[in-house]
Amino acid sequence: MVGIPKTLEDALRDEFVVPFVGAGVSMNVKDRAGNPLYPSWGKLLAEAAGRLRADGKSHEASIVEGLLSKRNPDYYESARYAREGMGPGWYGYLREALDPQKDRIDPASLALARAIWKLPSRLIVTTNYDQVLRFALDGAADDLQPINVDATAQLAAMLRQKIERPTVWHLHGHIHEPQKMILTPDGYKELYPSEEGKSQYGAALQALRHLLAARTFLFIGFSLDDDWFGGQIEWVQQAFDDSIGPHYMLVRQRDLRETQRRLRNLRCLEFVTFEEFEGPLVKRVEELAAVKTAGKVASNVPVEVPQVTVRETLVAPPPAKAKAVDMAAVREGYRTAYQYQRALFDRLAELSDALEGIGFNFDRWDPALFNRHAKSTTQFFRRSYWAWDFLPAYCMQLIWRTPAGSNGEVKRVTVAVVADTGYKETSRAEPDPAEFAPIAASESELHLVMTRSSDPEGTQVSENVLDVDLNAVWTPEGFAEHVIDPVVAWFSSK
Repeated sequence: MVGIPKTLEDALRDEFVVPFVGAGVSMNVKDRAGNPLYPSWGKLLAEAAGRLRADGKSHEASIVEGLLSKRNPDYYESARYAREGMGPGWYGYLREALDPQKDRIDPASLALARAIWKLPSRLIVTTNYDQVLRFALDGAADDLQPINVDATAQLAAMLRQKIERPTVWHLHGHIHEPQKMILTPDGYKELYPSEEGKSQYGAALQALRHLLAARTFLFIGFSLDDDWFGGQIEWVQQAFDDSIGPHYMLVRQRDLRETQRRLRNLRCLEFVTFEEFEGPLVKRVEELAAVKTAGKVASNVPVEVPQVTVRETLVAPPPAKAKAVDMAAVREGYRTAYQYQRALFDRLAELSDALEGIGFNFDRWDPALFNRHAKSTTQFFRRSYWAWDFLPAYCMQLIWRTPAGSNGEVKRVTVAVVADTGYKETSRAEPDPAEFAPIAASESELHLVMTRSSDPEGTQVSENVLDVDLNAVWTPEGFAEHVIDPVVAWFSSK
């Protein structure tokens, strides 16, 4: 299991993180006999079908059961038919199933919800309809400010003002107003319309998009297999030219690979793992909460991201003695760094043009050793942040890939740019250039990995690796000879 990403730690420390709570948190709650207190989607609708059958509505019950028995159950349509079949009794059924009395709950089973409130955010967003987050506040429950999906004035205030009280935004509605709950396709289409300006929940949609663009979501107990919500993340991702995020999702370690595959289009989403549900998950959330209160990061190991490894560090201690800086050397260094980056970017543009000519699309880039720049409102000059984060081209990774072909084949090119092989990690502190290998003994390199996968899962791969001295590729002719021509030739071969 990997540790906590430095970027996430920075966001926690800056109180930029907004927990996004899904059904898994409520499913963790048990009654005093140890049984799950809140039903899953499948159980909720299966029992609704049983009610319909008991009321003599066998036809409607069969439709609901048929939709649930599909290889990929259609919960939304099933809910629509259950609602239509039960009529006014639907809302009473929801209250009965989703609004149990607090005294039925085993207090120990609220541990996950309580841990979430320890995170440095007074705002929690949830798609759950129940009162689990209220119950987890115990004595402070009366201070909770719930916001429903259509509460336009409260949503505006939430974005405009600093949140002082514990606040839960029920994005899909709340059980105390069951008639407003978004459970069926018509409700989802109203909240997440296919056409701009057509939503009756326009304020909620804009608030969601604002938070996705401006804050860091931490998804807990939320699988993101909801096509409507996932579409909103993709919309924001495209609207902001892939500059939002990253957002983070807590994923069980053994589910990581499948989750990465399923959510591969959400490039702004990264993953933090935990060993198992219940106790280990609670511990993981408490570790995240401790980042803010401890004032230091919790780990020095990389986050698991499908395309790139991000280096994690502890806060660097202040230097024992400040050193004089040769500002003439700084000016020369900046000018030299610009020349290097301009030439490098021009060569990368030539590579991208060549790859586009054989069917590739640019996928993403990431700093390979450090993190992206801090957010615009972050005090990046504090020593908890690395100055290296402002030098992303020092070492970075870029990825191009093709869409899956008719035979399922996927091609991919990964380029690693290493300006200085003399880089040396210094335990968990910020790397000190004075400890790097001598400049004359170091190299500047370009590494390319070309792969062909015979299936979208990438389980059967042929691979070719190309290592190039950057000194040989600064001219367009040298770059074409040593990089572009070999790459195109390899992918053009059978």
